Amino acid sequence: MMVMLDTNALLWAAYAPGKLSAPAEQTYFETQKIHVSMVSLWEIGLKMSRGGFHGFKVPVDWENSLWSWMTEQGFEIIGVELADCRKIQDLPFHHNDPFDRMLIAQALRGKFSVIGIDENFDAYGVRRIW
Repeated sequence: MMVMLDTNALLWAAYAPGKLSAPAEQTYFETQKIHVSMVSLWEIGLKMSRGGFHGFKVPVDWENSLWSWMTEQGFEIIGVELADCRKIQDLPFHHNDPFDRMLIAQALRGKFSVIGIDENFDAYGVRRIW
């Protein structure tokens, strides 16, 4: 199974693994290669510039600590492809968050299951694990 972490799941796996659901945690530990989109890192930077995440503390040096942790874990980073940008054009507006819409486009194109709490992904036919 090809698995991608959404932004919150990435942060929880790195900094607060107890926040992952049992099925999400099991999938995370049983999957040989986890994928992370560069879009999630962009989203983290933007949210940190606006005061961070509600109810969750992300270290100020997240770009170093998170990158080191992802490297240790052997995560594969997914860049934004032209096909992903084009895919967004065809997505209905079940979800208006531009970061999540790109993650959805990437999940559909790459046939990734997504570990994440956001139920809006379900409306697009993305297999979501939570």
